[in-house]
Amino acid sequence: MQSTLVVKDKGTSQNYLAEVGDYCIIWQSRMNIEVQSLTSEDIPSAMELKNALGWNQTPEDWRRFLLLSPEGSFKALQGGQLAATAIAYVFDRVCWIGMVIVKEGCRHQGVGRQIMTRCLQYCAEKDCNLIVLDATREAVSLYGHMGFRPEFLVGTVRGKVKRQNIEPGKGADLEVRRIDLKDLDAIVSLEACALGAVREALLYHLVKQYPGRGFVCYKADRQLAGFVLHRPGFHSHQVGPMIARDDETAECLLSATFSDLCPAGGEVSVALTIPMNNSGIQQLIRDWSLRVEPRLTRMTRGRKRLHAREDMVYALSGPEKG
Repeated sequence: MQSTLVVKDKGTSQNYLAEVGDYCIIWQSRMNIEVQSLTSEDIPSAMELKNALGWNQTPEDWRRFLLLSPEGSFKALQGGQLAATAIAYVFDRVCWIGMVIVKEGCRHQGVGRQIMTRCLQYCAEKDCNLIVLDATREAVSLYGHMGFRPEFLVGTVRGKVKRQNIEPGKGADLEVRRIDLKDLDAIVSLEACALGAVREALLYHLVKQYPGRGFVCYKADRQLAGFVLHRPGFHSHQVGPMIARDDETAECLLSATFSDLCPAGGEVSVALTIPMNNSGIQQLIRDWSLRVEPRLTRMTRGRKRLHAREDMVYALSGPEKG
């Protein structure tokens, strides 16, 4: 049985978790904050933190986070109680940090800085050359002090859509059909072109976990022009990621998705996270009578991927993964 050795660090404010032999060492700050690994047993408590903010993630999302990044999933305890969570995913030497949630009563006490310090240490361990996150208004200053630079605003879209008189999948020289695992290689390549990083594991899990919940759009020459995925959320259907080579492709994909989600003559609640530097998706959102609020700021630390095509990103997987 593994024993726990708590080492109090009185000289710095850094916390981290390490295993040495049969001992699990937890570095502890003067503020009595402990940073440990987040596990599946923490999901109910993590959901309570998340629900207090009104976010759209489900227990299934948390399980996927832990599956994709078991070593990069962290929790902060204050006085033995869950005070914060954070997930750091590494794909192709790029780290996406998300689900940074600090319990309201534990804010402004160094908890956020402690758990972020552990995330940054994890990034260093994985030799990442770029770190990406989407910051709330309250956290922008903290991340700025930790070396992150603001890039652009990220908007959240929530609302209800009704089935319109649209034939989904129709466009000039475009064919839209339901996504399949056989499309995985093509969508991984297209997303890598847009993001400058390969996220095969994430896309594979989304496509496999939610079969048929998404669409691909091919041109007449059989070149993949775009794709979109969607999944059930806590309060709304989460639409994203959506990658497209142009606005026409994005329009076909979004129309197919909304038409697929809406029952005949009914309406459905949807949520999207969109980059505000893409004017095309903002117009499409308006066309569907949805509203967008620029609540987040995309921030980065490290070397940008210069070959990325950010204009192809129409919707993010979610604020927790980019």
